[in-house]
Amino acid sequence: MSGTRVVLRNPAFRRLFLSRAISNVGNGVAPIALAFGVLALPGATPTSLSIVLAAQAIPLVFMLPFGGVIADRLGRARVIMVTDALVSVFVMTTAVLFITGHATVPLLAILGALSGLLNGMWYPAMSGLTPDVVPDEQLQSANSLVSIASNVGFISGNAIGGILVALIGPGWAIALDSLSFLVSAALVFTIRHVAKPHDSGESVLSDLIHGWKVFVSFRWIVVIVGCFSFIVMVWRGAEEVLGPVLALDIYGGPKGWAVVMACQGIGLLVGGIVASRVRAGRPLVIGMLITLALPAWLLMLAGEVALPLAAAGAFAFGISLELFYVFWLTALQTRVPRESLSRVNSYDALGSMMFGPIGLALAGPLVAVIGLQTTFILAAAISTVAVVVSLMFRSVRQLTFAD
Repeated sequence: MSGTRVVLRNPAFRRLFLSRAISNVGNGVAPIALAFGVLALPGATPTSLSIVLAAQAIPLVFMLPFGGVIADRLGRARVIMVTDALVSVFVMTTAVLFITGHATVPLLAILGALSGLLNGMWYPAMSGLTPDVVPDEQLQSANSLVSIASNVGFISGNAIGGILVALIGPGWAIALDSLSFLVSAALVFTIRHVAKPHDSGESVLSDLIHGWKVFVSFRWIVVIVGCFSFIVMVWRGAEEVLGPVLALDIYGGPKGWAVVMACQGIGLLVGGIVASRVRAGRPLVIGMLITLALPAWLLMLAGEVALPLAAAGAFAFGISLELFYVFWLTALQTRVPRESLSRVNSYDALGSMMFGPIGLALAGPLVAVIGLQTTFILAAAISTVAVVVSLMFRSVRQLTFAD
């Protein structure tokens, strides 16, 4: 805990901590509000939700490599505050469409695509900001605290989102998400001086090629990213499409799914707290093994277990996901050259998320073709295979924080 107290004495880190908490209140609200808002549109089906979510995810994935170059060149804090402010505008427009009754699947898809482009710049910038704020020896504590802040916000957002959607509709809930982006942008603006630009003097293409070379030079990074591309594919499809569809059938709609997601958020919070106190000897081995909590949870949902059990499965998955994330982020930040970190983070995110749009796009149609239960089982099988394959590589098994 002494390391945690030292990190929290840093004024710039405290503002980063607060910005992540506030922003994630909105991030906790948005998925629930958008999912049930789309499913409530006249004539909407699970495929309608797949279209809206995939429209946001596809531009995000393709923008990530360029986002890494932009973040390294312009300064990570500056990129974060500009993209947060612009995303706020598009999210508020979405909110107004729902509130006024003018929301349609094509309009929501267009606004989602614009937000996705901006998020493709935001993600690698945020992933690389913490090392600009704290020294290397404080990174694991700092990453854990940022995760805790994010998850407290996410839990709060889940609870607020379910209530707001049920009581006053998805539009007002999405408006809250928009405001959270604005506040986050203002907080990051106050620490813009800590994130110095790293302009290589080369062209954007040269920077992209250099970032790729650094990325592939670490075999353990390539392996984990490749395996996580399949894990993220089934996770996003199951959680953002299949879960809300299941909740409409047996968990009472948005309130029930909000409970499940809130419990996942609590698990993320617990995982962050544990990660701040535990130093794993073989972080990637432990991280991948505990990721098997995902297929276990998906099989529970396939069996249409009672709401408390579904929530318990989400809680366990949340713990495992957060432990893996902190271990992974710390490994990247302590091994990848600082001047290339955002570019490597962008290729990490690109690889991990590249099949996410496929999962979102296929989830709805698969329900229509093979049924909800079979789709959950297929998702569980794919994620299990991905974990097993990752552990077959020596570079993953042998990586330690003591290297």
